[in-house]
Amino acid sequence: MDTFLVERYWPDVDLEALPEALQRLDDAARAMTDEGTPVGHLGTIVMPIDEVVFSLITAADEAAVREVNARARLPFDRIASAITLGPVSVAHPAGGPPT
Repeated sequence: MDTFLVERYWPDVDLEALPEALQRLDDAARAMTDEGTPVGHLGTIVMPIDEVVFSLITAADEAAVREVNARARLPFDRIASAITLGPVSVAHPAGGPPT
């Protein structure tokens, strides 16, 4: 599987609603994997001041990345092939995004 960076320019991103949106992404990835199209959500980074959300997704191709985002009803502006050079760990204090 390859890694893709999903860029979301998301004006007025709601940080309190974002965890539910990312849960939809995880659920869609799990459903697609169960259906035979492996997809994984490695993590998401939010830059609230810049109104941007970046997600790292593993999949066989860009079409699968587009589909998982469509199923999760998440907007995106660009999908690009990415190379991770170290361990990917996205964690937040108290289990949620910073406020």
